[in-house]
Order: sequence, then C-alpha cells, then structure tokens
Amino acid sequence: MEIKVTKLSYELADELPVRYGHKLRGYFANKFKDVLFHQHKKDGSLRYKYPLIQYKIINNKPLIVGLGEGAEKIINNFLDIDELKFEDKIYSDPAGRLNVDQKELFINNNYDMPAYKYNFITPWLGLSQKNYKKYKNEYINVSAKKKIKFLKRLIIGNILSFAKGIDWWIEEEIVVEAKLEEISVKFKNKDMVGFKGYFYSNIYLPEFIGLGKSTSRGFGTISREKILD
Repeated sequence: MEIKVTKLSYELADELPVRYGHKLRGYFANKFKDVLFHQHKKDGSLRYKYPLIQYKIINNKPLIVGLGEGAEKIINNFLDIDELKFEDKIYSDPAGRLNVDQKELFINNNYDMPAYKYNFITPWLGLSQKNYKKYKNEYINVSAKKKIKFLKRLIIGNILSFAKGIDWWIEEEIVVEAKLEEISVKFKNKDMVGFKGYFYSNIYLPEFIGLGKSTSRGFGTISREKILD
C-alpha cells in the first residue's frame, strides 16, 4: 500500500503545550471549510472516519499531518496560511516547512519478532466509552499480563481503523507487543484515562500519525524505530 504523507511544521517564538493541538485544529477549521480539515460536514454532522488531517504539538511546535487526500488538501492550501492564531495570540507569517513523501506501508514478517517499535509521544486515548466500562469493570485488578492483552487488542483495532480510513485492506495478521502505563489526561476539562509507553509491531506505519481517540487533536501520536536490520 502506497500513500502520500505531508508534514507541515512551524517554527514559532513560543513553546506550545500538547493541549494546543485542538486550538490549532480550531484555527484551520475556521479558515478552511473542507470537511477533511475539521471532520464536520455542511449539515453539521460529523465525518465518522479516520481523520486524514491531524493537528499536533510535537516538541512544543505545531505540526499538521496529511494522509492521502488530506495530504493533497494541505499541499493545495499551504500558501494560503499567512498566520496562526491561538485565541488572542496571533503569529503573522510563521515560518512553515512542508515535507511531502510517498510512503510504502506493509506487513514485515521477515523476522521472528516484530521489526518496528512505536513510541506514543503524546498520550494514547485507547478506551472508547464501551471499552472504558469494560476496562474499569474487568481489568483494573487483574494481572499485568491480562491487562496488556486487552490493550494490545485495542491497539490492533486502532491500526485497522487507520488502515480502513486510507483504504488499505490488511489480510495478514498484525502482531503487537506493548508496554504501557496508565495516566490521567485532562481533555475538554474532564479527567480521562490515557496511556503512555510503546509497542512493537510487524506493521510499517507512517510516523506521527495518531491512534485511538482524538487523533485529529494530536492524541496517540507515534514515532517509529526500526529495531531489526
């Protein structure tokens, strides 16, 4: 599977916190009316598909990631971005850098263990409302092994949601091994259960995509390491 990936980054004088991902998204949502920029259709309903444009604060700097059709939207509108606005703070003519890649995505079963390590560089919100209840009721007081087994299934489900969102139909088995730690995440003024840590997998994914909930706002962002040559 081949996909176009764009990364649009900005150097600003200020260092921004991770939670500014939703403010970055809000600015682009107001500036561009296309549904891929904000997941809202013209009739007010939501686009319930994996977001092809995602807004993140990585290393305290804004980063917008585009995938496939979303990548094309960023390329076509890049020159129209003459400022960034976060509430009452405006950055005029920010120094933007656009990186465009064609990425080949695949399953790598050439090794006895998963060849890639993915670090969650922003909190992973892996629990849907349904899975949160299941986690609280069935997995809080179980062994670490059982808990990780449950969370690994959720990661695989998140990967399949990403794949479906870019029309990649995976027939081979996705292998995941994970080390995760539960953390509290403040989201929309509510305390939510999130996770930090990493996982290994046999699937080659683009860097800086998000997995789980609120990926368009920067949560669940992954970086990649190849651990086997």
